[in-house]
Amino acid sequence: MNESKISVRYARALFESAKGKDLLDQTRRDMDTIQKVSHVKEFRILLLSPVIKQSQKQHMLEQVLSGQVGDLTFSLLKLLLSNGREEYIPAIARNYTELYKQHKGIVSATFTTAKPVSKELSDKVRKAVQDALKSSIEMATDDKEELIGGFVLRIEDEQYDASVARSLKKIKAQLLQ
Repeated sequence: MNESKISVRYARALFESAKGKDLLDQTRRDMDTIQKVSHVKEFRILLLSPVIKQSQKQHMLEQVLSGQVGDLTFSLLKLLLSNGREEYIPAIARNYTELYKQHKGIVSATFTTAKPVSKELSDKVRKAVQDALKSSIEMATDDKEELIGGFVLRIEDEQYDASVARSLKKIKAQLLQ
């Protein structure tokens, strides 16, 4: 079976279970925690190692995530381990987050500038986008020197590029014609 189908099915089952138990927000926080832990190289190596027994992996998860995730999430992790599907844990967490955002009407945005911006400016941009879209916005900020100045605002799959670097490329293309 396709990896994405497996992770989507588990994520959907977790979402429905969390929804039925009124644990959507707690489970979202759990999935965020799991995504952060999944980025740790040593954790991935231990989790994916074919040499380490399932019981040892479960003990490791208990040690790492004890008090960090709820019972529902931990039950899913134990189920995944017992079925030998631990490799799908990061993808399941990512898919759950997407289902959660769809359900809550949350739109993801990224505001990229040449230099770090203040929290005030970031909040103003988030509020402006939120008012324009009439939707909740989950916005990340980033800084990339190669923009030189200006900003790039990415909302879901759309991008508005008002950077100096883009303007310079545009002028260069016009001059070369």
